[in-house]
Amino acid sequence: MPHVSTPMTSAEMRRIYVMEGLAPEVVAVTFAKTSRSPEAFDQIARELTETTSAKFHEKWVVGYGHASVAEHAILSLAVENVSILAAKAIEDNRLASYTEKSTRYQVYDPEHVYRPARIMADREIGPRYEETIKTLLKTYISWSDKALEHLKRKSPCPEGKSERMWLARLRARACDAIRYLLPTATLTNLGWTVNARVLAHAIRKLGSSELEEFREIAEELRESARAKVPTLLKYCDPDLARVQSVRAISEIVEKEAPTQPRVHDEVPPEVRVLRTEPTVLDVLCSGLAYSAQANDWDTVQAMVNRWSTDQKIDAIRRALAHLGPHDPLPRAFEHCHYLVEITIDYGAWRDIQRHRMATQTAQELTPELGITVPALIDELGLRQEFVDLSSLSAETYDAVAQRYPAEAVYPLMLAFRKRSLFDWNLREIYHFVKLRGSSKGHDAYRRAAIDLWREMLTVEPWMGEVLFPLGEDFQAG
Repeated sequence: MPHVSTPMTSAEMRRIYVMEGLAPEVVAVTFAKTSRSPEAFDQIARELTETTSAKFHEKWVVGYGHASVAEHAILSLAVENVSILAAKAIEDNRLASYTEKSTRYQVYDPEHVYRPARIMADREIGPRYEETIKTLLKTYISWSDKALEHLKRKSPCPEGKSERMWLARLRARACDAIRYLLPTATLTNLGWTVNARVLAHAIRKLGSSELEEFREIAEELRESARAKVPTLLKYCDPDLARVQSVRAISEIVEKEAPTQPRVHDEVPPEVRVLRTEPTVLDVLCSGLAYSAQANDWDTVQAMVNRWSTDQKIDAIRRALAHLGPHDPLPRAFEHCHYLVEITIDYGAWRDIQRHRMATQTAQELTPELGITVPALIDELGLRQEFVDLSSLSAETYDAVAQRYPAEAVYPLMLAFRKRSLFDWNLREIYHFVKLRGSSKGHDAYRRAAIDLWREMLTVEPWMGEVLFPLGEDFQAG
């Protein structure tokens, strides 16, 4: 009898594999071609070269604007010895992954500082800038040792505990406090995994900056990445439209915005929920119900509107009943939006800014909003010296700003406060509060997370019955 082959099952046909050993631009074309080709990805890749891939991108990405193809070209960039200020500008790009040198776990090298060329060329401003930077970093190193020795005396290593782990924990607490002395000119490193489309956007933004450091970084990024994705980075001209837009708005508000008096004192973090939706509970319940049935949105809303408040809360509670401690909230929570204003020291803001599942609009860092003084500085009896150093930092800012307003931010300590808007959905707020409000977090952003949740419970009291990012014993009062 003739042999009859048995058709392969779906499981036997399934293939999941890593595309290895391919140039990023070739990977991008390989994935892009699947929309028109029936062949397997590895077969498509075998037929491609970097030259043919470049031609594809010239036609479809550069010529026709199909920029989404560039998202398949992934690069991992090592960015070393850029200022803390520049690192935060790079990390402002949402669709990428970053890991930055930690100010909590490392003591920074006092010699690694960015010195703007035109400031250093100024015979009057240059020496003042240099002296301020050196004073801040010399104190930073000195206080690092003082803080660690103080913590060793205050919290001896418990019997039976690892001395290495104990010392690491104390060093982290010390660094958390002394990092407030660091100027934003301090050099740092970050690892950046990014697709070519986002990278091109980042280069355009950095290239349009008033700051020479940012423009230089943009050019170096372009030159480094072009070796891997030459076609996809063909057009990365500075985003001048963005600059002109900001300038146009500035010209309008400069005439009418009142001048705020500078705050010279310590000020705690401030969190305000500025805007919420009046029907959040209804929207959330409708969002949860929407995918569980086949009616349109209006029909679902009409059904939910007939429920009592207790029924709505019960529905949410049941939807969350099976979540474990590391499970995210259902995506329906993203339908609920809140506008939040947070004013916090720059050191803590750097951590909050990492929560990029949001729309962020930040004001520039200035000395106008006061400072944060870490509790450990008080314990060491160094409050007045710390305040004096912040005054030195602010005075140098003022001196630099008279001639070089864009560069004036470099001598500012991380202790100075910054104000930002966050347009957050409820799912991301919950994640932020749960992560940053834990007892292991830094004092400043932990307080901001706790205050944010208290604000949320004020505007949405029902949340206290079903959501517990800070533990079920947390009380709004």
